[in-house]
Amino acid sequence: MINIKIAEIIKKTPLFQNISQRDIEELATHCHQKNLSKGQELFSMGDKADSLYIVLKGWVKLYRTSKEGEEAIINIFGPGESFAEAAVFNDSHTYPVNAQAIEQSTLIDIPYGYFVRKIEDDKNFALRILGAIASRQHYLVQQLEQVTTRSATQRIGAFLLRFCIKESQNKDGVWIVDLPYDKSVISTRLNIKPETFSRALAKLEPYGVSIDKRQIIITDKQGLMEYCDVPTYERPC
Repeated sequence: MINIKIAEIIKKTPLFQNISQRDIEELATHCHQKNLSKGQELFSMGDKADSLYIVLKGWVKLYRTSKEGEEAIINIFGPGESFAEAAVFNDSHTYPVNAQAIEQSTLIDIPYGYFVRKIEDDKNFALRILGAIASRQHYLVQQLEQVTTRSATQRIGAFLLRFCIKESQNKDGVWIVDLPYDKSVISTRLNIKPETFSRALAKLEPYGVSIDKRQIIITDKQGLMEYCDVPTYERPC
């Protein structure tokens, strides 16, 4: 039985945007939702890679821990973003990092076995997925380059814009982004000192950004994109 909600979310995820509706609906029949409480581990480095995931609600961090016990955050994923795709193509078929929910979260679980069989059986599906992964790699390289060229304030603005998806827009055309309570997680990911995060965020007020408790309100998305110098491939829908 097709889960229409899951199919719609999968279709909007960058990894699957070029996949046919028929294949999306078929994929959705093999997926299910997974709920995680705050602080709950999804998987650990070295675990067998059974699934890749799409964030439906909440936030998930990927991280590694050094021998000294220090945590290094690799990435943070929010609503509408997918992760753990690399594990599908890893020769060891294991997760290369740890994953933990930093807020109460709901994920779409895409089984590794079905995903790989589909790639093996359907060359068109495989080519489209390969193209999506290549585009994502290009995007990640561009992100790394821009860490050195964007100011802390611009990096925060660009991060917020990633989550200006259609579902986050209210009836008045205002975009709302729910941030994790622990903003130090985001500041670490953006290479910003936690104590300067709030000050840098406040500097975005002239560009239509305001704070309401844990929510970030964006009233001028176009102005924020121009200030942050967001290129076409990074622009939200």
